[in-house]
Amino acid sequence: MENKICSGGKRYCVLCSNSQGQILENGTKISLHCLPGGSSKEDIKRRSIWIQRIKLVRPNAPITSNTRLCNLHFEGNSCTKSAVPVHMDLSKAKKEISSRRPLFRKNLDENNNSENSDKSSNANFDVSTIIQSIPSKTQDVSTQSSVVHTDISTQTNSTNTCEQEESGTQTHLPKLVPEDLENNDDKTRYYTGFPNFATFSLIFNLLLQHGADKLTYWEGQKRTTEIEDRRYINEFTSKPGRKRKLRPIDEFYLVCLRLRLGLLLEILADLFGISIMSVSRTLNTWINFMYDHMKGLIPWPSREQILANLPSSFVDMPDVRIVIDATEFFCEKPSSLTAQYLTWSEYKNHNTFKVLIGVAPNGLVSFISRVWGGRASDRHIVQKDGHLFLPLLESGDIILADKGFTIGDLLPGHIGLNMPPFIASNAQMTQKEFFKTQQIAAPRIVVEMKMEQIKNFKILQNVLPLTEAHLVEQMIVICTAITNLYPPLLK
Repeated sequence: MENKICSGGKRYCVLCSNSQGQILENGTKISLHCLPGGSSKEDIKRRSIWIQRIKLVRPNAPITSNTRLCNLHFEGNSCTKSAVPVHMDLSKAKKEISSRRPLFRKNLDENNNSENSDKSSNANFDVSTIIQSIPSKTQDVSTQSSVVHTDISTQTNSTNTCEQEESGTQTHLPKLVPEDLENNDDKTRYYTGFPNFATFSLIFNLLLQHGADKLTYWEGQKRTTEIEDRRYINEFTSKPGRKRKLRPIDEFYLVCLRLRLGLLLEILADLFGISIMSVSRTLNTWINFMYDHMKGLIPWPSREQILANLPSSFVDMPDVRIVIDATEFFCEKPSSLTAQYLTWSEYKNHNTFKVLIGVAPNGLVSFISRVWGGRASDRHIVQKDGHLFLPLLESGDIILADKGFTIGDLLPGHIGLNMPPFIASNAQMTQKEFFKTQQIAAPRIVVEMKMEQIKNFKILQNVLPLTEAHLVEQMIVICTAITNLYPPLLK
């Protein structure tokens, strides 16, 4: 490929825009060169080096068959068969530029009366005026990330004079780091959902002990199947693959931001300075990892523990072991007609995912079912997932439920069901029915409060995308587990 120039019209260097045949002031003649071709290992390696070094200068440069590099970027200003780009400083490769008329700025108060001066000041209100209002704190973090500085002229009016100065503006947002939350529990709860920074650090350290720094990251179904037998949990085994830009605690923080604030992948990629694909792989890996190790935060308390923490509103019903109810989360409309039918909820008038939640009298979540389509009835979910919690109930325990749970025939004989009485639509409550409904509705509010607490995670408030349908159950369990770290709802 030595000194090969591809035909097809006038071409330009992808980095410095020099054209074929151009002669610079120092007499150097420009020649353009295509990216290395061929299928051998040497050609492939050489081509990757070319692309890598082009991307270092122009990260968004298109790499196609039309991409060219001029001879100024190679050693000795010549491209041999095995040459790779070495001169990436654009200041040494600038093409010859014709001279142009110099620009002069005229002072506002020169040869202008007061009326023209007012018009000039209004006409000069542009982006430079806005930049002056940016706090200097934004510029203090320039050492933490790569920034691009642009020289602009800013005008400040003081005693009818115009002072001009050059100002550098930072065009990249600073990267978020979890250390910013230290000693600020309010921000910790807002950004991550954890009640305080100490709890956030504790959970991360526990995950770290279980191999959070040696995860096998999701690489697609085929790639993951090939390495599913590999485990990186040995403390003497280093994490495979290239060195990652984010620390494990940064990745944990990224997942918390996604769950708590529902930030889009593009926003997270910009905030953490990584690609959207890296964000997606991190979310897929960490959400499954956190699900495996955090579902233990949804325990089944014993009767003695419940009685020891029994709220005052349950004093008249000390045998209540669990309060159950179902909740739904909006999802995108599937393209499959069968999936549309299974996820359609007449109650919400929308396609939804549905889960059954059971809480202890003080508000601790003690049971959460699998995820079902919105069409599934409350009875159907108990019928299919009841084996997960019904065998844990003891003789004399009572289930507190809404009147939609017609599950009396599904329960063992030693388990009681307390639910409001059914009232015909055209009938009025009797006095006995009224007081029974009131007696049940007051303590049942604890499960409504817990579901509202869970839905404070905005990922569950938004319409869940079908591209993350495989993570819905894991996300719901993680959000629920975090709420179990909060103080009791009722005392």
